[in-house]
Amino acid sequence: MNQLILSLYFFIVIFIGYSSYKKIKGPKDYFVAGKKAGVREIAGSLLATVLGSSAIIGSINFSYVNGWAGSWFMLCAALGLLGLLPLIDKLNKYKSYNLPELMGEFYGKEVKILSSVIIPIAWIGIVAAQIIGSAKIVSIFVDMNYSTAVIISGLVFIVYTFLGGQLSIIKTDFIQFIFIIVGVILCFTYTLKNGGNMSGIGMINEKFGFLDLFIMILTYSSTFIVGPDIYSRIFCARDKKTAKKAIKLSILILIPLGFILAGIGVYVSSNYGVDIVKGSVLMFLADKVLPQPIIILLYFGLLSAVISSADTTLLTASSIFAQIFIKDLRDEKAIKLTRIFILIFGLFSILVALRFTFILPTLLLALAVYSGAFIVPCLLGILGYRCEKIYALLGILFGGSLALYGKLMGGTTGNMIIISSFLINLTILIIPRFKKA
Repeated sequence: MNQLILSLYFFIVIFIGYSSYKKIKGPKDYFVAGKKAGVREIAGSLLATVLGSSAIIGSINFSYVNGWAGSWFMLCAALGLLGLLPLIDKLNKYKSYNLPELMGEFYGKEVKILSSVIIPIAWIGIVAAQIIGSAKIVSIFVDMNYSTAVIISGLVFIVYTFLGGQLSIIKTDFIQFIFIIVGVILCFTYTLKNGGNMSGIGMINEKFGFLDLFIMILTYSSTFIVGPDIYSRIFCARDKKTAKKAIKLSILILIPLGFILAGIGVYVSSNYGVDIVKGSVLMFLADKVLPQPIIILLYFGLLSAVISSADTTLLTASSIFAQIFIKDLRDEKAIKLTRIFILIFGLFSILVALRFTFILPTLLLALAVYSGAFIVPCLLGILGYRCEKIYALLGILFGGSLALYGKLMGGTTGNMIIISSFLINLTILIIPRFKKA
């Protein structure tokens, strides 16, 4: 029975992609959904993108070990979106489809090309994180081995994104968000009604200190202020007023949701111990605690979270990489070339997901590389700063490399290296000002 339900769900997803495929009349439809999306569509898409399986499963698992500190994942996302709000007026002046196009406007063609190489490579880790999440859900729901689940999930994502592009993503993200929120809230409500203790350690504790929070703000919140996937949502809005309302609505939803997700992890650790769960906390609840109707809704909520993030990140990575070979995504050849890279990046992400099975480390490594490389130069560019392209290129390369090294090293030393990546990036970019002085 579960196999039939899952097959039907995947069939509907691919059918929506196919129906959108027939409505695509040009690059504007494929890359920015015709630039006609309203508040509901943009907010739903923002939230569905934020609430990927890596965020939901990862933050709950983190809360299971680190208490209420897990709420910082959604709170930092909300903080990042709050930081994005004042930039909307400035972003509205540009006609770009994505972040590398913006970087090209700020610093020149070479910076656009470098951005179009580094971001897709980093984003493979994020797509892979979604495939890992989906595979873990599918393998439990239908009793399938992990490798087979990775391949099936990955192929569904690839086909859906290949066909419908941004048009199908925007169309379905709000519905997928409803699935996500219903599944998570029902799970949380049932645990509350079931009784038990929810007295986990505080939001700042010996396992997650102020330095850890600062690093999370630097490498996670910042990707919502300057982020390829977030900007791809914003560029689909019909106007800046729509974008601002959608961001405000998203913030209002993310704040309580952060505590709900953390509460689920705290509940399990408080009532079942911190050593009993070896995999996903949600899967443990589904297996040991939740009734069957809530289990089904939870699974489909998580699958919706996966799809809504995987399709966005896969399309973002592929369309950005296509810009290396064509001058402008408005070119009629852009759709065909992007679809080729959707196949390539999608298949490579499947290989990564087969090799690595841990969601949160895969996600945070990718975000660290991106944030160290691009947050500073892009934010400065939006604020009106300009410099010679050589300084922007060096800032991106040194910042991204240092952030990667720091993340791989880990610990306090690694965190300090990540912080230094932002400072060094900034220093390189402002050297021209000192030379002129």
